[in-house]
Amino acid sequence: MTVASLTHTATNASHAGSASVEITGVHKFFGTVHALRGIDLTIRPGEVCVAIGPSGSGKSTLLRCINQLETISAGRIHLNGELQGYTDSGGRLHQLSPRRIAAQRRRTGMVFQRFNLFPHMTALQNVMEGPVQVRRIPRARAREQARALLDRVGLGGLGDRYPNQISGGQQQRVAIARALAMEPEVMLFDEPTSALDPELVGEVLDVIKDLVRTGMTMMLVTHEIGFAREIADHLVFMDQGAIVEEGRPREMLSQPKNPRTQAFLSKVL
Repeated sequence: MTVASLTHTATNASHAGSASVEITGVHKFFGTVHALRGIDLTIRPGEVCVAIGPSGSGKSTLLRCINQLETISAGRIHLNGELQGYTDSGGRLHQLSPRRIAAQRRRTGMVFQRFNLFPHMTALQNVMEGPVQVRRIPRARAREQARALLDRVGLGGLGDRYPNQISGGQQQRVAIARALAMEPEVMLFDEPTSALDPELVGEVLDVIKDLVRTGMTMMLVTHEIGFAREIADHLVFMDQGAIVEEGRPREMLSQPKNPRTQAFLSKVL
């Protein structure tokens, strides 16, 4: 199913401009699988939005749609007022060229479950690569920035190590530094601790907490419910491709209104 076959009223510019991320009526099909079912979500500037829910509920797919790693089947996504992936001509959408989509994608930083570091590059080189190749920053300046970012995530002394020479938690921190090196407007985290041994989770969560303190706009998918309660401004519970309930985290976690949310939290809290 295509965008043309599922049209939605365009989000007006003033409304989209009031949010860092504005998602309106987004659907995503994988063949006959309806993975996202009419998602509406607003993330304000400086807000930390955390999505929770069972596996297969569409959380990661939603992040990948925001970052344009997946093409939406219907709806609209605006980033700081700019329609993502398409131009709107008389209410009909026309897909942007791959080059323009790649340029838009650079405005979001994505941290995955798996670290996806280049194994043949050191930590410093991994962080430098995007700024040099994509942003065309001189290598000396990119190296200086990469060192500062590795310091920021607590890895200042490990810049010359290769991924297989550092722990999983350290690799994930390099991945965060690499995403930050592109100076994104929004950071997206897809279960960033799920591939880590339990004793390494805390060091990654501490880096994310530091980013929260800087006021960076974020959306985070996690199974760490206690962490969600601590950092989130806006909590979203997803199930079967839909947002079932959303609100303030402390209220929602202590007194969920929807029976499906209640059932889920009764098993994980």
